[in-house]
Amino acid sequence: MTKRAVTGLDHVVVMVDGIDAAEKQYEKLGFQVQPRGFHKKLGTANHLMIFDRDYFEILGIVGPTPYNAERREWLKDGGGLANVALATDGADLAYEAFKAAGLDPDAPLDFDRAVEIDGRIEHARFRTVRIPKTNMPVVGFFVCEHLTPQFVYRPEWAKHPNGARAILGVTVIAEQPAKWADEVARYFGPGSIRREGASIIADTGSHHIRYLTRRDYALRHPGITPVRPGDHPALLHLRVDSLPTCEALLRKNGVKVLKPDPGRVLVPPSEAAHLTIEFAER
Repeated sequence: MTKRAVTGLDHVVVMVDGIDAAEKQYEKLGFQVQPRGFHKKLGTANHLMIFDRDYFEILGIVGPTPYNAERREWLKDGGGLANVALATDGADLAYEAFKAAGLDPDAPLDFDRAVEIDGRIEHARFRTVRIPKTNMPVVGFFVCEHLTPQFVYRPEWAKHPNGARAILGVTVIAEQPAKWADEVARYFGPGSIRREGASIIADTGSHHIRYLTRRDYALRHPGITPVRPGDHPALLHLRVDSLPTCEALLRKNGVKVLKPDPGRVLVPPSEAAHLTIEFAER
């Protein structure tokens, strides 16, 4: 089988300014929030919401380091969805492919975080390849190779009271979506970009990333006011087993929700540490 630099979406990173408060918010939203992990080398801490084949994390700064300088600057305009981490058949392979595509990637970075499993402390290890901000088309992409996936993707961690099962996709606000089409194709390859009116849709290999104008975003998500100005990743789509069950739990927990149509429930950024979440069954 031919190995690929990018095989799809692995996880997304939600930057938060105040990880203690964000942890409580996500528990209120009905997620099984994993215990806090620390990336000592990076000066960050996180909580994961694990699904069967993907996940998302809330990430906070716990100490200034050269590795989180860009994230600290980004937080000045508010938190929210900051990065899409791409799955790969190998960080070195991705590094060479991104170099060939003219994306000027950083060299692969190795780091780990401690995780408790069955009363034992293990270390989840990763290799990532980051693309400099100058070559990031609105979304901050990086590649994440899991060296120890058995310490991340565990079925007992993928059971959430709200019934969430998987990431369906990401929506990005971009005033001129078509402007980014060629640039995004450098990550995902020829034929990966589809146009839909003024929008573009990028096929990562496993999930779609939709780029909408601010006007189209407002029409599709009535009542939602994005926290951040300008172009930015704005919304995370999640699949649940039962939308009525999820909605009932959210309302019981006192979460403000919006229901633009029978097939979707929206959680505004005020309820999710500056991230907008859309729950749907498909």
